[in-house]
Amino acid sequence: MPVDLESNLTKLRRDLLILGAKVEQRLFQITDAILTADVAAAQDVRQGDAEIDHDDLVIEEECVRLLALAAPVATDLRRILAMMRISGEFERIADLSKGISKRIIRVSSMPAVRLPDPLAEMCHSVRELFSKSLRALADSDSKLAREIRRDDDRLDQLHKSMLVWAREEIPRDPESTNAAIELLAIAQRLERTGDIAVSIAGNLIYLVEGTVVRHGNAD
Repeated sequence: MPVDLESNLTKLRRDLLILGAKVEQRLFQITDAILTADVAAAQDVRQGDAEIDHDDLVIEEECVRLLALAAPVATDLRRILAMMRISGEFERIADLSKGISKRIIRVSSMPAVRLPDPLAEMCHSVRELFSKSLRALADSDSKLAREIRRDDDRLDQLHKSMLVWAREEIPRDPESTNAAIELLAIAQRLERTGDIAVSIAGNLIYLVEGTVVRHGNAD
């Protein structure tokens, strides 16, 4: 039976956007948990990973099926390859959110440490970056995707500020050492989430324009 490629691609795109919305919800939930030290919310994120993993596998299997049965070429081939990559990137962001949840739970049992300003800013910055990448994907907006690749510089600067904070905080209050290390680990995962959002933007550019921008040869 012939494969209706266009119809299948339309459904695949819809499923990908639904997965992206679920990941966005998890990212907002875990960054809220950082900002408010909400251990219950962190536990929810930690326990809610199976649905994202399942959805990613379903999308990957559908991409492989279409590659095998429909023999796509040119634009259709790019669409399938880009959507398969983006689905995997969504799943990696969900995994990073789960890793952050474990750190929040650990910090809750340690002597209290004030939330560093750079980490709070990272929470807001990474949310904006990911939401922007999702909007670019929904609108097939390669111009917006190129803006995202430049916006990541702010997140990198904040991550460096967290390293400066830790170097000052640990000698000042040695009892905060373990908590500071956990907060640094959270910052590293937020920075990595931003990198993946940029990668999603790069794959969107590839999908729309056929231009490979994954190794900085981009703008």
